[in-house]
Amino acid sequence: MSDLTAQARVWLGILALTIATGFVGAIAAGLIETGSVHGGRVQEGLSSTSAAVIMFTSVTALIVLSSTANVTVALQQRSYALWQLVGIRPALVGMVVLTQLGIVGALGALIGCLVAIPVFPSLFTWAFREWSDMQGISLHLGIVSMLIVVATITVVVMIGGLRGVRRASRTPPIEALRDPEPPRVRMGWFRILLTVTTLGGAVALAWNLDGSATLSGFSGQAILLTPLLTAALAAAGPLVLPFVLHAWTSLLPAKMSASWFLARHSARYRLSQSHAAISPLMVAIALSGGLYTTAATLDAALVERNGSTASTGLAPEGVVILLGGPLLLSAVAAAATVFMSGRAREREFALIQAAGSTQPAITLTAIWEAAIYAVTAAILGALATVAGGLVIAAKLSLPVPVVSFSTIGLIAFGGFVLILAATVAPTIAALRHEIPRTLAVE
Repeated sequence: MSDLTAQARVWLGILALTIATGFVGAIAAGLIETGSVHGGRVQEGLSSTSAAVIMFTSVTALIVLSSTANVTVALQQRSYALWQLVGIRPALVGMVVLTQLGIVGALGALIGCLVAIPVFPSLFTWAFREWSDMQGISLHLGIVSMLIVVATITVVVMIGGLRGVRRASRTPPIEALRDPEPPRVRMGWFRILLTVTTLGGAVALAWNLDGSATLSGFSGQAILLTPLLTAALAAAGPLVLPFVLHAWTSLLPAKMSASWFLARHSARYRLSQSHAAISPLMVAIALSGGLYTTAATLDAALVERNGSTASTGLAPEGVVILLGGPLLLSAVAAAATVFMSGRAREREFALIQAAGSTQPAITLTAIWEAAIYAVTAAILGALATVAGGLVIAAKLSLPVPVVSFSTIGLIAFGGFVLILAATVAPTIAALRHEIPRTLAVE
């Protein structure tokens, strides 16, 4: 517990993420429990809604919780090395780190569930105000449901951080002290399995889509295509992300400005942190863009078949129910990852200043780095959206999909603003420290 307090800035990031996850999980649990209590048409409507919420949210939660948990452990690699140097056994180090993850995961999930209790009634009333079967029914979100949510989130956080825990306990202390940077994300067996599984699921779904069916039946399956492609892209991140990041940043020459050179080098070198910041935003962009692209392409098919200008429509409450959770988790995860790593960057900023750089140039470097994260996420999110749209359009015998680039741009810009705030504020604070004191920390 004392280490959790000493490293509060690092642990606050994953705590904020688990609070958000607990909140979203409790809302979904409340929908399921309310439906099971009332049964009949209420259960039928809430079951389909909660299944969609869980589908969209679980994809995001698995990605952001695991990546953030690993970064949390990696940022404290030096502290764990010092533990071993004073005589703590490596196995005990791993056990303590895993326990810390469990404590923070359970605490955050519990707080999120408690926050959801007063919010759930008003959110339910607003989201289902057009459903006659849902009017005036009693709502249920009990202790058992919340405990299931807490336990699930805690397990996911602990499993997600296992790779970092193993590295913390197995890496020789001298090696860890020489290499304070977070480890690079690698394609381990779990990522390979997840990539193959999700990509196989996307291919199977695309193969079985029947464009001749009713549009309502077709849309129920088509809406799942982009989330599966997004999950596959996120799982294959260690292969795809460095390639995309290197490719587009190479289009702008390094000599364009010193701040751009530093930002590009930092984003390329710190791939572990870059991956943890880019992946959540990419998921948010792809899920939002995919949902609106699917709806717009179905509208185009409706016009093509019937000459009708009627819209399949995306009601605001439906969008909030489906995308509210993933967008919340993605925003918190992207901003938290950048905020958590701020302290590790203070020494780097001091070294750059000592080499002759100015404070405005370093601040501009932080702005460029936030832009690199947002643009890379937008490219990857657009890739998943367009790929899903092309398949749907082909099944509907349309020449091209109606890609919602406005949605992609809007979510990307919102993510950029959040990452910018999480990047620039710690940078400005770090620049106020005296350079000799900062360099003497290590």
